[in-house]
Order: sequence, then structure tokens, then C-alpha cells
Amino acid sequence: MISILENWKKKQKEEKPVMIFINVSGGGLRSGTFVMNTLQHLDSMTQGKLLSHTMLISGASGGMLAATYYRELYRHQLKDSSMNRNDPNYANNIANDLLNPLFSSMVARDIFSPAQKFTVGDLKYVKDRGYAFEQKLNRNCGDIMSCQLKEYYEEERTATIPLMIFNSTITRDGRRMMICTQPISFMMKPVQAANDAQASPDGVDFNAMFAKQAPLNVRLLTALRMNATFPYVLPNVWLPSDPIIDVMDAGLRDNFGQETTLRFIENFRDWLKENTRAVLIIQMRDRMQDNWQEPFETGSITDFIIKPATMLQHNWQKLQDYSATDQYSYLSAEKDINLQHITFMYVPKAGDKVAALNFHLTATEKRDVKESFHNFYNQASLKKVMEMIK
Repeated sequence: MISILENWKKKQKEEKPVMIFINVSGGGLRSGTFVMNTLQHLDSMTQGKLLSHTMLISGASGGMLAATYYRELYRHQLKDSSMNRNDPNYANNIANDLLNPLFSSMVARDIFSPAQKFTVGDLKYVKDRGYAFEQKLNRNCGDIMSCQLKEYYEEERTATIPLMIFNSTITRDGRRMMICTQPISFMMKPVQAANDAQASPDGVDFNAMFAKQAPLNVRLLTALRMNATFPYVLPNVWLPSDPIIDVMDAGLRDNFGQETTLRFIENFRDWLKENTRAVLIIQMRDRMQDNWQEPFETGSITDFIIKPATMLQHNWQKLQDYSATDQYSYLSAEKDINLQHITFMYVPKAGDKVAALNFHLTATEKRDVKESFHNFYNQASLKKVMEMIK
């Protein structure tokens, strides 16, 4: 990874550049549309410097769908300069419906029809609603994402494109399954616990675990689907381990991608101190950080019965926020690197009319999500980003 960091630095035009980490939240197409629109505006306003300064992209679900699509457009534009990755039509693509094919497939394939199969290389897999999701996402994105992970290995190794880590959550014990084209076993424990045999790893390096099963043959679309396996909407992904394990949505562990970013920074803080003038974490999220005025209460007597069971579900994202803020404060307090954090956030124009959290948006919801970039909060964040990488 040190060699990848060195390759990244060679691309920059100053001795101590700003290194960017992009964190994107889960949240279905609401998050996907907001992230795509925000990435396009940021990249355009910084004259194309955003992704060239970016080392790592991480996050969950809808946000990762958009970030991966945008990186793919960036990758294609490097080979074809006539492309414009900031064309608004691309934001429209990622906002297109993904929900209807899922339920059609659930009825036609998962319930009534005999199992149909498709082939990748020498292996066959069952066509289920997860496959329908992958195919529809690829069609929405102009059929440019049907690649295997091994096709990205060299471009990520040379830092031609930003590194991506696709997380998912192992249902057996809650660890993160981490997929990357590069070796990342150093990310499986906090740095301070790396040599502590009593400290159990909280992550699994997919490539290391399945080293004998050609892990880089996995399709990019499948890595994305594993990252976005929202319970019940998509089927859990079963992996060929012993014992067999299954994984689901990354958002159960880290819905905002920041835990992955902070651990990466923690591992390379000495290198970052010597080679960068600042480390900037840009977070793009589909919900407000503080919604104190919207508790989970119905005002009925049933609250007494259901609240103990539903409190954790309702506040899960808030609990992650509190933990991430705590982790960031400890890392930034060391003062050996100039660590900065800037957030872009979807805030509905009408506070009580929030775009739906699923894989389908109405035309009004799409427009509301895109227009949110221009609110006062996000314009202030844009100004901060411009000042840092001008």
C-alpha cells in the first residue's frame, strides 16, 4: 500500500498535496442521487481535481452505487477525453428505478419458476432477484459496469483511479467482509491491537480468505450488491467458506464509510505527516445529523410495548454517528497530521417531505434531492473544499 501512496503522490503537482477520502452514506436511490449530483458539482467546481486528489472511496449501499458509477465514468474519460463525466444525464441514470425488477424477479424466479442459471467464467450461479438488481443497475448505467475486479487491479495499484473498499456485514458474528483489489489484511484490526493476540479481528480480507478461489473474478456489480444487500429487499449473499457464511448490507456496521477511512489513516499517519499538507475527509450523507425533534413515538399506549424493541432500529444510524464522531475526535486530537472533515448533506426543501428511502424515487423526489446541493449548508461546505484544494 505504501507503493500505491507513492504512486498517488507522483500524480500530484505539488510537494505536499491534499489527500482526499470520500465517504458516502447508504440510503437507497435517495443517497445515490445526492452523492452522484454532489460528486459532479464538486469535480466541476474544482476543475477536475476531486478524483485526482482522492485516495480512497468507502461507504454503503446507495451512496456506493453512485460513487462506483462516477469512478467508472472517470475511468472511461481517462481513455476517451470526449466524454464529460459531469453530464447531468449521468445523475439521471443513477436515479432510475431499481425496485420494480426486484419484485418482478421475486415472483417470477424466486417463488414460482425453476432455478435458472447464468455463467461467469467457468462457474454457474442462480438467477435470483440479486441478479436482477445487478443487471438493472448495469443497464441504468449504460452497461459500463459489467467488469470483474481483476480488471481494476493495475489501475488501482498505480493510483490511476481512486482505491475502493466494498464492505458488507457477516451475519454470523457482525464482522466486516472487506473487498478490495489490493491486499488489505492490515485493516482487519485497529493499529494498537495489531500485535495483541487476545484482540479478535473485526474484519475479514475477502481476497486473503478466498485466496484459492480466484477472488478477483468477482464481478464489480456483485461486490456492489453485497455492499447494498438491504434486508428482505435483496437476498443475503452466501460465500463458499467452511462453515458457510452469508453477508448483508454494509450499513449495519458503518453506514457512512468513515470507520474504514479512519483505520486507513491510522495505519499510514507517519507517511501522511511527511507527504501531505492536509488530509480531507469529504462525507456525503442522505440524512441530517441531528433530528432531535423527530423521535420514534406514536403518542399511543402501544409505545410502552414496542419502544424497547424498536428503539435500537430507529436510532441505529444515530448510534453510528456518535461512534464515528468519537473515533474522529481521538484521531484528530493527535495533531501530527492536518485532518479535516467536511460534510455535504441532503436536507429536503420542505422539512416534512423527505424523499423515500428505497430503490425508487418519484420525479418530485429526484428534483428535491438534486436541488439540496444548493442549500446554504452545502454551499458553505463547497467553499471550504475549494479553499483547501484551490
